[in-house]
Amino acid sequence: MAAAVAATGYVPDLVASSLTSRRTRLVGLVVPTITASIYASTVAGLSGVLRDRGFEALIGDSGYSLDGEEKLVAAFLGRRADGIVLSNIEHTHRVRRMLSRARLPVVETGNLTRNPIDMVVGFSNYDAARVMMEHLVARGHGTIGFIGAPTTNNPQAADRRRAYDDAVASNLLARAPTLAIECASDVADGGAALVRIVERHPRCTAIFAASEVRAIGALLMCLRRGWKVPGRIAIAGFNDAGLGAHLVPALTTVRVAREEIGRLAAQMILDRLEGHPTASTTVDVGFEIMVREST
Repeated sequence: MAAAVAATGYVPDLVASSLTSRRTRLVGLVVPTITASIYASTVAGLSGVLRDRGFEALIGDSGYSLDGEEKLVAAFLGRRADGIVLSNIEHTHRVRRMLSRARLPVVETGNLTRNPIDMVVGFSNYDAARVMMEHLVARGHGTIGFIGAPTTNNPQAADRRRAYDDAVASNLLARAPTLAIECASDVADGGAALVRIVERHPRCTAIFAASEVRAIGALLMCLRRGWKVPGRIAIAGFNDAGLGAHLVPALTTVRVAREEIGRLAAQMILDRLEGHPTASTTVDVGFEIMVREST
């Protein structure tokens, strides 16, 4: 029978069947971009758990835009998704209203919040960045530059920048607006940002680049210019996506269990759908500082 169905190319009408079962067995996932490997890890963790239970993931790229997220959430709800995972904790009012009205399981990821829409699994971007800054201070650096993402509508980036500013203030480090630069998540931009900081602040001896891509760009620029790392300048990154560990020198960075975040998000949604009690609506997966040769 199965072979005959396959031979005809028949595809079940899931929307029609969902009218009786009230399930489409689809879970929507909104990511800021599909090009970053850190989100690929979360997608892999989420999809693996869902697939094992007969569910599939619908993946949408918001383009780092709250309006983009809003459109995707509306599309997922229009397709009767059974649950939604958001890679952010900041949303438009309309997204919150839509999800509240829909009454389906929602998991926010990428950061922690005291007021989740429903459930949240992630880690403290502030704590991770602050611990990395204290690592650089302990190495004797008194002038530390910062390369990060634009903070508008990006709580993760805002928390990392706030951690940098607080560490500078509490440790009485050198302060100047031009020691911190926002740029795109691009290798070339990371390298260019490092040059701008060092040229303006020759006494800068360390850079905290709050993403692995920016940190790799900074490190490669140092190698290109003959600036010894960490002899002339130490470089620390964020997100141990894999490549940084294989550079020479290897990159010191923050490691986060991104795949585990995806697995836990899927499990929390499935537990809710199956009526199982949720041990906690907030799960902190923590982080780890991977100290390598670059610092």
